[in-house]
Amino acid sequence: MEKMKYLKDKNNLFYIVYFVIIINFLINFYENSTYLNFNFYDLASSLLLFLFLLLMGALLKNILGLPYFSTGIITYLFSFFVSDNIILFFYTDLQNSQLFIIVNIFWLFVGVSKRKYNLLFLTTVAYLLLNQFTSYFYQQLSKNKNIIGDVKDIHFQHVKNIYEESYFFSINNPTLEGYPQLVAYLQALLNKISMFNNNFEHLAPSINVLFFLTILLIYELDFKKISKFTLLILFTSLIYNSEWLKILFVDSLMTEGMLSYVFCTLLVSLSKQMTQKRKNQSLIFFLLGIMYLSKQFLSLITLLIVLFYLLNKSTRKYAIYGLSGFTIKELSSYFHFKNITKNYHLKEIDFLDAIQDLILLRDVKLENILIITKNLFLDKPFSILMLYFFILLILYFFKFRFSNKDINLYTYTILINLIFVFTLYISIWRNMELESPIRYMLNFLHLLLVTQVKFIDELSNS
Repeated sequence: MEKMKYLKDKNNLFYIVYFVIIINFLINFYENSTYLNFNFYDLASSLLLFLFLLLMGALLKNILGLPYFSTGIITYLFSFFVSDNIILFFYTDLQNSQLFIIVNIFWLFVGVSKRKYNLLFLTTVAYLLLNQFTSYFYQQLSKNKNIIGDVKDIHFQHVKNIYEESYFFSINNPTLEGYPQLVAYLQALLNKISMFNNNFEHLAPSINVLFFLTILLIYELDFKKISKFTLLILFTSLIYNSEWLKILFVDSLMTEGMLSYVFCTLLVSLSKQMTQKRKNQSLIFFLLGIMYLSKQFLSLITLLIVLFYLLNKSTRKYAIYGLSGFTIKELSSYFHFKNITKNYHLKEIDFLDAIQDLILLRDVKLENILIITKNLFLDKPFSILMLYFFILLILYFFKFRFSNKDINLYTYTILINLIFVFTLYISIWRNMELESPIRYMLNFLHLLLVTQVKFIDELSNS
């Protein structure tokens, strides 16, 4: 009995590192009264939006045989973006509000045809409650918060253009030509779900909901209860102990929070769907492929993951659907976006010259690696996470030699992103400011946390 108790305590020692971050948050929470000055109306609206998305996710999970409610939510959100892009090949004057109605009617008919009357009723009630609440308490809701930096210069106008006009209009009237607008599309959609209006004002609850969606994802993952609880508290501590992370992830129109959540959801969904050999693997690949339309380096990593599975005979027939985003982008650029720069970040880059520079170590600033690392350690909680990731990675490697396919996928994804970041900033962007590389790492925050818990669960069970 004592031995079992000792082993249990020993397993939980892996979580002690996280307690440093959690305790720091609790101390700051106790000492800082501003944490208590939240907007109740924003919270209520976020919860109603979350309830609607949860029910819609449950409906699509049930109909399509998806692994998680979270996967159903992403399927629902992406269905608007995909439908929009397909319709553009035939008609370019469809307004976003019209498309919103059409896609929702489509899902209504699907639900009726599958006789999911109870879920349809509850989802409809949740939507009506959300819109009634938002309309009635509109003046009390926080609007247009944190319109600063990139949000002011780029993102806000893209979201506004999509919400009030259309995706086609926004791509042709960008604040930054060639800048990907998948996230802006999803943000406009969440605002439209919250309140169907002609004029756009960014409602804070439409982004605050990402916190509750993350909690749902954590709850659905196949982790031990202690792991789920720790992960939930850790994520909360990270986000709400840093005003910067809070703005990036749950309180502004920045892209990091949405990208990190969506990509992690799709990757864990893919892993579970393939492990259990469930139906609709092709759909998960299709959804993952849409991430090619997001931003660097997520787009390139998505393509690499799809190509990896294309090389495997057993997954090739499903992985081919992962070329969805690549196909949409290339065809769109050839037909209705042919006068628009395809890739903003690539238009001034000589790849052949850049590769030669790296091979010959010519015109590279290796010292940027040290500067970026120093900047990383300015954010103590995130630097602790990164350091702990490598410690757990080493422990896992010596114990299991990468025998878990899921862990391999997550680990390689994170490592490749880090390699891309450092490579970019010692070569092509060697003279750029060196604070932004951290944001490229934060695009994988959800996956970083999930991977660490996977490490811990495997090590604890050994």
